[in-house]
Amino acid sequence: MHRGFGFVAIAAAAGALLAAAPAQAKTCKDAITMKSRSSAQTSDSGREQRARDRAILKWSQVARETHGWAYRFWLRADDKQVECSGTAKSKLCTVSAKPCRVL
Repeated sequence: MHRGFGFVAIAAAAGALLAAAPAQAKTCKDAITMKSRSSAQTSDSGREQRARDRAILKWSQVARETHGWAYRFWLRADDKQVECSGTAKSKLCTVSAKPCRVL
């Protein structure tokens, strides 16, 4: 029975620490914009997905090289924009976002 109380105490202490952290402890940099084109022999949606994924990968690489390892995550970025266009044979996607790091 003591083990259950110990777990509750640890969980309460961890919750208090998390609650004490600032709600929005992010540091963001200027926006980075990258483009990628795909003309792969797949479906129209497959070409668009490939172009989008490659543009985000390029964005991540530039964010890491420019601002450091902690800024490379697309999921942590602010003001994300993804625009894709093209023809039946080729898709071009442009991504833009502000790279951010937590804490």
